[in-house]
Amino acid sequence: MARSPYFFDAAKAAAAVAFFPTFLRFVEGEWAGRPFVLSDWQAHHVGQIFGWRHRKNGRRRYRFVRLWVPRKNGKTELAAGLAHLLTVGEREPGAQIFSHALDQKQANLMYDKAARMVALSGPLSGLYEVTKTGMLCHKSMASFRPLSGEAFGKHGLSPHGIIGDEAHAWRNGNLHTFLIQGMGARRQPLDIIISTAGEIKTYGHELYESSKAILLDPTLDPQTYVAIYEADPADDWTDPKVWAKANPNLGISLKPEFLETECKRALQTPRLENDFKRYHLNLWVEQAVRWLSMKHWPRNTERPDDKDYWKQLPALMKGRKAVGGMDLGSTSDLSALVWVYPPENPEGRFVVVPRFWMPEDNVNDRDKPEHPYARWVADGFEFDGEHRAAMETTPGNVTDYSFIVEAVMRDAGRYPVQKVGLDALFQGMQVGVQLGTFGLPIELMRQGHLTLGGPTLELERLFNSGKLEHGNHPVLEWMFRNAVVVKDSTGNIKPDKKRASEKIDGVVALVEALGLIHKPLEPDIGAALNKAILERAGLA
Repeated sequence: MARSPYFFDAAKAAAAVAFFPTFLRFVEGEWAGRPFVLSDWQAHHVGQIFGWRHRKNGRRRYRFVRLWVPRKNGKTELAAGLAHLLTVGEREPGAQIFSHALDQKQANLMYDKAARMVALSGPLSGLYEVTKTGMLCHKSMASFRPLSGEAFGKHGLSPHGIIGDEAHAWRNGNLHTFLIQGMGARRQPLDIIISTAGEIKTYGHELYESSKAILLDPTLDPQTYVAIYEADPADDWTDPKVWAKANPNLGISLKPEFLETECKRALQTPRLENDFKRYHLNLWVEQAVRWLSMKHWPRNTERPDDKDYWKQLPALMKGRKAVGGMDLGSTSDLSALVWVYPPENPEGRFVVVPRFWMPEDNVNDRDKPEHPYARWVADGFEFDGEHRAAMETTPGNVTDYSFIVEAVMRDAGRYPVQKVGLDALFQGMQVGVQLGTFGLPIELMRQGHLTLGGPTLELERLFNSGKLEHGNHPVLEWMFRNAVVVKDSTGNIKPDKKRASEKIDGVVALVEALGLIHKPLEPDIGAALNKAILERAGLA
């Protein structure tokens, strides 16, 4: 068996760990001014990073460090201490150390703590000349500076060490890649990233995914050291045992009472649940702000154990007054119609009957385990002489809007339709013209916060209080899981299709329908819009 090219130097590891309390002081909170004694988990990682060496030359084994840890676990202080260790602790002649982040302000956070450590430390204060833009050790001509998040204007750098903060927020990897490329002339450069989780489909998530792969199989990259503190997505996020699993500094820099308070806030306000999972359990999220807590989904039906109850609702609602909302996709995408039946008594539920269409030829191409279009298309039933399914199809490979119009008009014969709301864009205008010619009352709805803000909050209120009846519709449930909201400058919210990880057409259509129930347009505005539709059709 071949001997490993690496060995562990216990003396080097111990020296790196001892550097912290010997030269550094804490700068904030109850420990301010005290020696920076590493927590056990921090000492372990520092020892591993600086203790493992190449047999041939004795240099550090690791060139890359990826540490993923939730907020409030002392990662900024650790990063500042590592910056000092690399700047003056390794005696690298002319060492250049840089902190970098999303922007200059974020990069300065780590640098400012490092500068305060110098002010509180007698040994360090005699080594450095500290300014607002950087610190210089004249004895070894080593320096430490913060950098902004752009690569422009940073040519000629030769880093011995770079420390990236909050990689989850980086717009791209341009500066990071640029700095790594500048390390070629150094004997044992070190690229460190210490970050919390963030959104998927970002550069930070790419770094996390590669880190996870190396953690599971270190042979993929023996020069990268990885440590990840996180909960499992299947864990109960409200369980203090799960908090301890994800937060190695719990009870030290992070107080249990703080997490208890944050958890209660997240339970009371579903929009905060993702923030809690992301910042305190280190779980990557599908979108920045998940809107609705799915724990309320079973409460919004009288039959939570009947997964096919949605198939009975069209017949049960026959003859009831209905308001509709439509969100029409592009010519090859998904389209949604949601009928809402207001309660007949104050204690009743708002019954929701959605319909979804996809071009038939596109179903198999879009079919995935997380959204099984083919299975939804096959999940059918008969209603009033018409075949229905969880997801219906229009003929061909592009959306046949006339096919959808015919389906809407058949429904209009079954329910007294009060109004139907449509997006005031091209597809909505096109279908609105056709429905208007048949005499259906149409309202073209703008998609801004002014129009959708009120009904968005109303849907949140109804959902959180269990006042909907969705019948366990599988496609609508998937879209509720995907739903995200965006705020305007005044705090109004509305569904955000661009930021959603997947389709939310049914949610948007439901918000439109509720908007017509609770905040109907003024009669003169509605009449003007209907007149515009008829004029477009050449009938007025």
